[in-house]
Amino acid sequence: MMNSRANSRPYNPHVLIGNWHEDRVMEEEVLSDFLHRRNNGQLASQKTTEVERMSQTLPLSISAGDGLLRFGHQILLINTWTHAAKFTGEKSELSSCLATGIVHTESTNGGTHEVTATGTTMGRPMLRTVFVIRRSNLSVDSEPVKYGDEIMLNDVNGELFLTCVKSTTRAGRTCDVIFTNNPGRNSVWIVMHPSIHLRMELDGSEVKIDDKVVLAHASTNKCLSINEEHSNRSSYGQEYELICELSTASIASYKSPILWKFQTQSAY
Repeated sequence: MMNSRANSRPYNPHVLIGNWHEDRVMEEEVLSDFLHRRNNGQLASQKTTEVERMSQTLPLSISAGDGLLRFGHQILLINTWTHAAKFTGEKSELSSCLATGIVHTESTNGGTHEVTATGTTMGRPMLRTVFVIRRSNLSVDSEPVKYGDEIMLNDVNGELFLTCVKSTTRAGRTCDVIFTNNPGRNSVWIVMHPSIHLRMELDGSEVKIDDKVVLAHASTNKCLSINEEHSNRSSYGQEYELICELSTASIASYKSPILWKFQTQSAY
């Protein structure tokens, strides 16, 4: 009589062999990581779609014949500075514009989003680089912006506002710059003339498009600035870190790029 054990299959999909428990745990962790990244839009395929969406071209406001900057304008905020190479001293002109980055915190209870603020070298009007000028009370009208005015900058969807917050990792004199959907006093900026000597004299005069200005944070009096020493490559190209650093009273001795200009579309 044939031994029944000779026809048995000791190994089958239901037989647990080797380090089966460790293998199962690893498989579960891989699946959990995949689901987490998918739910947060971090998969490569999702990132490509997001890059394409945020790169959609948007129109800028058309400047009037008087060339004045006005509340309600859709603008690019551009910073151009002269960079000196660290070792050779060779100088070159660099330019970047304000842009939204990626979502880095989201609270489930309050629905607050915080998005990195960055300076991108891709200086064309698109969903992540076009912003609307509002008054500090969030109202929008067509009145000219004047030196000394308090403004807010938000994305074209009206959801995210440029905001300065206290840093938990930097020195006390430096603040982080983000976008948040929960605006407050930390989202208010003052448009200032770049010359300390002319500032009081020109306070209340109208700002012209392409005029170089200083944006001072209303609560801390620190200046919005490009941190040229910290940059990285992203899906959008070269990106520079944004910071708020040093009081407007010390601009004369300030080396970081702090001069900005609002750009609209020419009517001609």
